[in-house]
Amino acid sequence: AISSCLERAERMTGTPLEQAWISVSGSHVVAQTSHGVIAVSKPNGEIGEDDVTRVVEAAQAVATPPNYELLHVLPRSFTVDGQGGIKDPTGMTGVRLEVEAQIIQGQTAQIKNLTKCVYRTGVDISDLVLGVLACAEGVLTKRQKELGVAVVNIGSATTSLLICEEGDPLHAAVLPVGSGHVTNDIAIGLRTSIDVAERLKIDFGQADPDQVGKREDIDLSELSNEEGVVSRKHLAEIIEARLEEIFELVDREFQKVDRSGKLPAGVVLTGGGAKLPGLI
Repeated sequence: AISSCLERAERMTGTPLEQAWISVSGSHVVAQTSHGVIAVSKPNGEIGEDDVTRVVEAAQAVATPPNYELLHVLPRSFTVDGQGGIKDPTGMTGVRLEVEAQIIQGQTAQIKNLTKCVYRTGVDISDLVLGVLACAEGVLTKRQKELGVAVVNIGSATTSLLICEEGDPLHAAVLPVGSGHVTNDIAIGLRTSIDVAERLKIDFGQADPDQVGKREDIDLSELSNEEGVVSRKHLAEIIEARLEEIFELVDREFQKVDRSGKLPAGVVLTGGGAKLPGLI
């Protein structure tokens, strides 16, 4: 799968791909908050780059489960001698330097399997990055990140989210439901195969049943060799039920950090599942 993907990318860009950034996602990814404290090393109390590096390393010293490894340590804000909310303490004077950081860990086995697959295609790995973090870099503006924003990436098997505030990541989570679950629900609800359910979702799917007329029907024989007629409103109701569940889980993550309905720049939806009409 990776090889064919690389081949297509090389054909599109016309340049050979020799190295890549690998995005890690999946419900095994865990994010937690950590705190680091150090004494400033210079006698005159001026904070240097090395002090910042040391305090971030101190924040890394959380108890990592044995089968997990660190993906990112994202410093959120620094405190110098009790004065909080500092973005960059370099050059300031103080005795005690603290940091509040977001630590993101992934399961070692999952990461090793992923890197092994990539190395087999002959591509060098520049670094690993949490999928939704890379996504946020691509779709969010600096102003949105300052105000307070969430990016919600609806994939096939997982929905990942990242909340940013004052320019830095505040909370990250990966939920084990995605748009593939919508397809499964359609297949069960309408008693069709997965392939037909996927076609129905992409061609006729609508997340808001109120947008669909009561008498709109879909003839299954036009899509496949299956017989029968399906109400488009019923299809929309099945889709809506699963999406409501996904968004309730997303909102629960917002509530954990007290940001439910409190993000001035709102929520940015990305991923394949975000293409469903009526989703917003």
